[in-house]
Amino acid sequence: MTRRVPALTAILVLSAFLLGGCGLLYTNIRLPYSYNAATPADVHADKEDPIATGRACDKTLLFLVAWGDAGYASAVRQALEPYSKATLYDVKTDVRVESYVVGLYTRSCTIVTGRVAKP
Repeated sequence: MTRRVPALTAILVLSAFLLGGCGLLYTNIRLPYSYNAATPADVHADKEDPIATGRACDKTLLFLVAWGDAGYASAVRQALEPYSKATLYDVKTDVRVESYVVGLYTRSCTIVTGRVAKP
């Protein structure tokens, strides 16, 4: 029976690593994202248009509690906060996931970067 315990432990650790999608102690990954957004041809684009970035995150603790809004709409809203009634175009979106200690604490963020068209 003592030989089975180390083998079982090794199988459980390997399963957590492979099925969890993260490292055992820390994960920091970036993923591409797909979406539809305005292009420079859709708005009155100008070379002087400012670049805005917005970030929307959610968090998970102990696989039991999760909170936050990591949605695309929240990230766009946050990017356009200083610009009332503006439109974001030429948008690039990334998802960043950070996970610590086999996912006991995880933060997932949607990051939106684009140019701000004048209304």
